[in-house]
Amino acid sequence: MEFNLPTNKEQMYSILEELFYHYRIKRPGYEELQLEPLVLERLEYRHPEESEILEMAEIALRGEQERELMSKKAEYELMISSLENKINLCTLSKEEQIANINKLYESSIEKVEKQAEKNGLISSGIAVDKIAQLEAEKNAKIAEVVERKNSEIENYTAEIDVKRKELENLTEVYADVHVMDVDKKFVEMRANYQAIEREVFKYNNSLDEKEQRYQNTIMQTNASLKLKFMEISSGEFTKDQLVEMGYYADVIRCIRGYFDVLDAEIAYQEFCSDQKIMIYLDDYYSNVLYLYRARAGL
Repeated sequence: MEFNLPTNKEQMYSILEELFYHYRIKRPGYEELQLEPLVLERLEYRHPEESEILEMAEIALRGEQERELMSKKAEYELMISSLENKINLCTLSKEEQIANINKLYESSIEKVEKQAEKNGLISSGIAVDKIAQLEAEKNAKIAEVVERKNSEIENYTAEIDVKRKELENLTEVYADVHVMDVDKKFVEMRANYQAIEREVFKYNNSLDEKEQRYQNTIMQTNASLKLKFMEISSGEFTKDQLVEMGYYADVIRCIRGYFDVLDAEIAYQEFCSDQKIMIYLDDYYSNVLYLYRARAGL
């Protein structure tokens, strides 16, 4: 403690009282432990609007849906091409069969004519009737082939018309299916975003709890330290503690500040007659007394 040396006994006692109060009576106030509050970084999450989720669902499925539609169109075009090939083959088959029939009956008619000429019957009714009969058979067989093959071609043509109509409607048909796929994807994506939002909310709430527990720990620690401080400060300081704090050094400096300026013998006599000094000096009283007795030469 800082103080000016006394110039008279009143000042000396006043300073001694201050020293006694400062070191032995006064207790410093408890200062709570000051720690920065725990602030944990929160996650920020913005749930996409439903229109945004729908757009993302459409983009996610667009490639797959276009490939599916193109694949189906290619399948129909292949079927149409196959039917067109069948028509071509059927036409060639018809022409080939007609040619074979013509060739067959031309040979037969030629034989009939040669035989009739050989027999001299070329102009007879028998030869003419036979040739007419062969012509009729030929025409009947050709008509049968033409009818059968034309019927097949008509069936194939009808199938082609159906397939082409279905091909034209594929985009519209798959549009409805793709809308349902997009709706399903939208529901899945929205559920995922909602799950993420819940997890972020739970995580941020857990940070609130951690920060609160940390703050409660600080409060509990301060309360415990304050209780211990009160327990310690409620008792008297030991003499060793007073020595360490500088109490006796200041008391001796104050007393000597006054007595050292007096005549040695007067100082000794006055010191001996002052009983109050013993209260402040405690065990150091005899040491100071010996000092002034030595100075007085007694």
